[in-house]
Amino acid sequence: MVPLPIANLMHYKLRSALSALGIAIGICMLVTLSGLSRGSLHEIADRWESVDADVIVYPRIWGENIVSFSGVGLPDKLVDEFLSKHGDVVARITPVYLGTIHLSGQDHMVTGVDPRHLASLNDSRGPSRGRVFQPKTDWSTFLRRLEERKTRGMDDEQKARYSLDVTPDDLAEYGWTELVIDERLARAGGKKLVNGRTVETPRYRVGDVVEAAEHRWKIVGIVPGGMTRVYMHRRTAQFLFAGGDTTKSTLLFVKLAPNVDAEEAKRRLAGPRLRAIRLSEYRRMLLSRFNMIFVYVDMVNGVALIISFLFIMITLYTMVLQRTRDIAILKSSGASNGFILRQVLGESLLLTMVGTVAGVALAFPAAWLIETIKPLLTVNITWWWIALAAAVALSGAVVSALYPAWRATRVDMVEALTLE
Repeated sequence: MVPLPIANLMHYKLRSALSALGIAIGICMLVTLSGLSRGSLHEIADRWESVDADVIVYPRIWGENIVSFSGVGLPDKLVDEFLSKHGDVVARITPVYLGTIHLSGQDHMVTGVDPRHLASLNDSRGPSRGRVFQPKTDWSTFLRRLEERKTRGMDDEQKARYSLDVTPDDLAEYGWTELVIDERLARAGGKKLVNGRTVETPRYRVGDVVEAAEHRWKIVGIVPGGMTRVYMHRRTAQFLFAGGDTTKSTLLFVKLAPNVDAEEAKRRLAGPRLRAIRLSEYRRMLLSRFNMIFVYVDMVNGVALIISFLFIMITLYTMVLQRTRDIAILKSSGASNGFILRQVLGESLLLTMVGTVAGVALAFPAAWLIETIKPLLTVNITWWWIALAAAVALSGAVVSALYPAWRATRVDMVEALTLE
């Protein structure tokens, strides 16, 4: 014999299906949106933690949070000072210049780094395809040769008044406009230049020329992953984003010598104008900086779930109204209020269980669809969020069944049985 709650739901198939679908949509939103907001931020934190370093040094004036800072920060001469003063604890220092560049339809943080240090920003892995950027000369030689060429034929007085103007073509000619990108940006594709025309490409490849930051760039390498999605030579980043000042970087990544205590190294590297944090602290800063996003997403999820459980309450309530005579017959046959309450609660739990299973099942193709349409987004569906969704759904099922269950126990048997 089919249990009464199942029989009741099967009797109203369409209404039951729509109520379960409402729950499924709410659960799918909870799991997917939470996985999207938190997954993307944790993916950024994972990329920073892939850097082969232990400590980050940056200007103290920036405060406790560095996740949104870029531009000029520290003088490059600080590298030599640290190596000479703290050579017993420091194994390697990687200065980087952080800026912003627009590719694949969105802004990306770009890392300016010396070619020899690129692998340290990618978990000690070099390009999987192509090569690292290789300018034809060092920066000072480039400027000297460029000035010699542009002042050729000038007399001494003209040379004295001349101010060197470095154009995008000059940078490209000497190999300073080369980019290395990561695999996910390469898969995302975007706009590239072909014979002077802009065309769409489904995937960036080594050798493609792209236009960004008012310059043309040649993609010369693709790396598996790493700190950011875009890399260029540090001198190029300094020159373009710091108004020509090639003497300062944004921050320093410090790799400590073996068996050096990181906390002690932090104290030694910090100073009146410098702050030092462990690389692992970046995740805490990132999540704290964007905490309001989590609040917003959770509020949206909460509204979606409330609406979903209103479907359950309305469904159960209308079923109770339509089965008033049936409930009266049950009560006249000896059914207690507790029995009636259990039947209504059972129907609510069955609807919620079906909706929860369907919602979780929908979350995985939804995550796949989001990452397919937007390859640069990350949806991280975890069992913790699935368990939380199930717990919220169970609680909602009980709450949404309370009033319909109470209404069912208040049915007047005599009045219900005498209705024609």
